[in-house]
Amino acid sequence: MLLFALFACDAPDDEPAPATPETRAIVMSTLAFARRDEANATWGFDLDHRISEDGDDAGCDHADLVDPDGLPGVDSAFSGIVPALEASEAGAVEGLVQDSIENGQLLLLVELSGVDDPVNDDCVDVRVIRGSGTPLVGTDGTLLDGQTFSVTPGTQPAEIECVPLVNGSVRAGPFALDLQLQVLDVALTFGLTDAYLRLDLSEDGRTGWGYFGGAVPTSDILVIVDEGDLADIAPLVRGLVDAAADLAPNDAGTCDALSIVFEYGAIEAFAYEE
Repeated sequence: MLLFALFACDAPDDEPAPATPETRAIVMSTLAFARRDEANATWGFDLDHRISEDGDDAGCDHADLVDPDGLPGVDSAFSGIVPALEASEAGAVEGLVQDSIENGQLLLLVELSGVDDPVNDDCVDVRVIRGSGTPLVGTDGTLLDGQTFSVTPGTQPAEIECVPLVNGSVRAGPFALDLQLQVLDVALTFGLTDAYLRLDLSEDGRTGWGYFGGAVPTSDILVIVDEGDLADIAPLVRGLVDAAADLAPNDAGTCDALSIVFEYGAIEAFAYEE
């Protein structure tokens, strides 16, 4: 009996200690407008929770798209006018957005907290953060990973609680996000509402890819060309945007908002609040 008691005391515990939940964060190091492929598919979300067909008044007569995985109901109207914009002076806007990232004017971080399993987890919390700081860049001009940025004072991170992480991928929303950009000589704010985000993390969690999108008032977009160096093409851009608007239908039978989606690449980062 004494030997049995001694062996029982020394027996290993079969129950592993619970893992301490982790917090992981990435910063968007590249940002570009979502585009349509040869099959007219594009990444995005069903922002209005409605699968619209041609002639649907709720979508201002615009049919929804499908994503490359075949998921229907995608609202990404802006992707349809990107080729026309690229053929004009407005094609410079995307490069200026990238410049805003590399000089620290546009730092967007995604933070996952409460991560018990970095691949599959039933419940993680997501924050979308406007960051501040002067980023370090490599010899190729792109952001270096592992940097720490502060939460921009006076801003409130978008918080989405308890969403599943499936095969290293998370989808979170809805949330609101103000994209503040400096385009040429114009300071702009794109106010995304009913926004959603997807983030796919690499196996080691140090890099990622994804996209986010939401509804943007057409007036926010047209500010780009209403003043500044792009004023010469204002009629072209206004016509394209007004024709493509697909959200927030008004009593006049037109739409006051446009669905827009951005694709991004991401690298590991850290966020702190001052």
